Amino acid sequence: MTQSTGRKNNKDKFYVVTREGRRAWPKDYWTISEAQAHAQSLTDALRSFKDRNAHKVVVVETTDPLSIQ
Repeated sequence: MTQSTGRKNNKDKFYVVTREGRRAWPKDYWTISEAQAHAQSLTDALRSFKDRNAHKVVVVETTDPLSIQ
């Protein structure tokens, strides 16, 4: 028996950490909290190197994580 998740479709959602629109790490996350923790860690590391693009780290929700390269 399948439990209803309340979603309109039955595709799984994934979260991908990106930087400037490109995948920043090869791992896909199942929860947004894991993805946000990694994004914060990456942002902190970039700021420690005074990277001017540190603010361009974003968590993207997707049903097709392979489409984000």
